[in-house]
Amino acid sequence: MSVKSSIQQNKQEEMIDDMTDKTENETKQSEELDLSKLAALKAKSQKQDSKMASKIVAKKERSLAFGVLGSGQAGSRIAEAFFQLGYDAVVVNTAIQDLKFIELPDSNKLLLEYGVGGASKELEIGKAAAETHRDAIAQLINDKLSNSQVNILCLSLGGGSGAGSCETMVDLLSETGKPMVIITVLPMDTEDAQAKSNALETLSKLTLLVKNKKVSNLLVVDNAKIESIYHDVNQMDFYNVANKAIVGPLDAFNTFSSLASSTKSLDPMEFSKILIDGEGLSVYGELTVEDYQDDTAIASAIINNLDGNLLSGGFDLKQTRYAGFMIVANKEVWSKIPSSSVNYASAMINDFCGTPKGVFKGVYVVDMPEPVVKVYSFFSGLGLPSSRVDQLKKDTAELQTKVKSKDEQRNLTLHLDTGTNETISAAQKVKDKIAAKSSTFGKFVGSSVTDRRK
Repeated sequence: MSVKSSIQQNKQEEMIDDMTDKTENETKQSEELDLSKLAALKAKSQKQDSKMASKIVAKKERSLAFGVLGSGQAGSRIAEAFFQLGYDAVVVNTAIQDLKFIELPDSNKLLLEYGVGGASKELEIGKAAAETHRDAIAQLINDKLSNSQVNILCLSLGGGSGAGSCETMVDLLSETGKPMVIITVLPMDTEDAQAKSNALETLSKLTLLVKNKKVSNLLVVDNAKIESIYHDVNQMDFYNVANKAIVGPLDAFNTFSSLASSTKSLDPMEFSKILIDGEGLSVYGELTVEDYQDDTAIASAIINNLDGNLLSGGFDLKQTRYAGFMIVANKEVWSKIPSSSVNYASAMINDFCGTPKGVFKGVYVVDMPEPVVKVYSFFSGLGLPSSRVDQLKKDTAELQTKVKSKDEQRNLTLHLDTGTNETISAAQKVKDKIAAKSSTFGKFVGSSVTDRRK
């Protein structure tokens, strides 16, 4: 029983005792309380308090214990979203102002002091800062993420602190001997040449780490895609909404896979295979189906909206090694869904993904107020998102060409033509100098002056 419940129980007992005393003093005006009824009421009250206490302190069941390390501003925000769901998380950054508003305990934050602060999208600064504080980062990981089964590194591909530090962070997390997953974020379409160039360079490094099996899985999220999905969200709320969209489906898989299902569960081992045995890149997402009563409605919704609801585009899902999907709805909604609907959905995903090594499904009845079907999907073991990478290359080349042209134009405007011939002007300066020395004032200045104040 919690402290709060104990206090509530004591107060209730005091009130009842007070009522009992009062009754005994007024026996002539009322009958005595039935002690058996009173005992039953007290037992009921204690049982209710116990339930309330259990509800407050009960920890949410999950298949895997994640330990989350956020590096840089974007990575720290994603780690913060995990922390708010109850996961162990720590964050590091080179800029103290970016750490200030991350809602984690101060003991879970580490400032990588280097230079004047921040990395200004320079990968080398982020790398040097991480190497300088290598021991402190290792200590933070060991102190705060020791209970994890799988470690997750979160970072933006376009920044300086997160992207620049990625190799150091991977080295340190590898030393724990636990499987490592990286959640990385591609830049928005509106970002500058430096961010897009950083993204290509860092993505190249990370995919090599996946290929060498130092990283179990690289989960790619695209801010440009999230921006299109949540285009109606205002600027102040966008990143908060985006971070929840990144973390939400992962938490759903981790949570539902720990639960029993009367129909079909996606068990913890199946989720583990999807998450850490894909041997490539992954993409995932969430879909809401409102028209679900036809037997092919869910399958059609999944196929028609599959690319639209995933948090990154440009992948060839035919390369999928493992696919996982979960269909979730309340009891009333399930009563209106034909039994063949899930089988159609499973068959279509299997076909759409080119017959993967494994397709794992889960069907869950949950207590949710909305009369809709939620579909969570996860595809792992993918290659690079070729079309998105090609677009980044094109954007980077175009932007860098514009920057180079601007530099050249600026250098031209920094040259001031005085309108005189430089050779003649230089000769004239020598003549003027000789003439100046020959003048009376020139001789006066050039000669030694006797101090006559003595």
